[in-house]
Amino acid sequence: MPETFLRITAALVLFGVGRWPVITGAISLPLVITEFWIGIDPMSLMILVPLITAGVLVATRPRQLGYIYAFIIVIALTAMEQTEMPLADLATWLVVFLIPCIVGEAVRFMLSSVDRIRDASAAQLTRQRRDLARELHDTSIHDITAMIMALERAKLTGISDPKVVEEIDHAIATGRQSVVSMRGVLKILRTEDIDDVTRAADGMPAAIAAATPTVQRALEDARASLARTGHELRVHMEDQIDLPMPFSVRTALVRVIQECTANMAKYARPGQPCTVMVERTDTETRALFINESTDETGDDAALSSGVGLIGVRERVEAVGGQLAVRHHGGRWIIQASIPTIGSASEGQVERAAQH
Repeated sequence: MPETFLRITAALVLFGVGRWPVITGAISLPLVITEFWIGIDPMSLMILVPLITAGVLVATRPRQLGYIYAFIIVIALTAMEQTEMPLADLATWLVVFLIPCIVGEAVRFMLSSVDRIRDASAAQLTRQRRDLARELHDTSIHDITAMIMALERAKLTGISDPKVVEEIDHAIATGRQSVVSMRGVLKILRTEDIDDVTRAADGMPAAIAAATPTVQRALEDARASLARTGHELRVHMEDQIDLPMPFSVRTALVRVIQECTANMAKYARPGQPCTVMVERTDTETRALFINESTDETGDDAALSSGVGLIGVRERVEAVGGQLAVRHHGGRWIIQASIPTIGSASEGQVERAAQH
């Protein structure tokens, strides 16, 4: 009975060798020695317990622990299985336990190589992010700031046309909002560790979430922008859209609205109304954009260069949604479907952010 208990216990310790190798080795050492001392054949399958433990210790912990463990087992086996050639027995056991130690060293080398590659990749990514942040700051932000200053100087010259003044004010406000949003992105790019970025409830970087307008604000801006180009924006929106939503869903929906209404301003038939319909259920938020297409734009008018809608499609698909673009009956129709993940905690965070 004691022999069976020792065998079962020694075998069970192998289940913890991957997570707690030091504790497992400390427990298995007296058990294995006791098992062999009471008469178990050292060449039985029970020899796998110290062999595996020694290899894991060499691979995952300071290698000295694995070699000390293996040496103790070798000495115990040599002492318990005495023959006329003890030195030969010692050499044999040393060779036997040298095999898992060599395997452990190989695993240790591979793990360290993977860590070095990961560290090198992380360092390279950090350099690339810093270079990108520097280029964006030195080019885009500087250029946008220069344009804002030029528009402000133009406004001070005494322009009398209220329509022109309104357009200048809109351009200045849009430019300032762009600078604020881009600075939030630059802050993220310059962060040493992307895991250290302050995030909202569902993982969206807080700097981006804070700079993202609400759905209602995005629609109001779109209505004003389209009105300046001679288009009327008709919005059909359910009351449920006012309910708090996760930051990632809100950001995706807002970017869809901004890009699609920008396309309307460029490609919609002059004088024709543009329609936006937004509805939300417990599981999904859907947005539909419809506008009459001009004769000059052709079949690819709604896509233009494709860069804007490609980015929006990627953003929508990143949160599990779908974006469909089609031309039917002289109309361009864009439909976005975004899964809505509702929770009390996310709602509380969103409600706090809006107030």
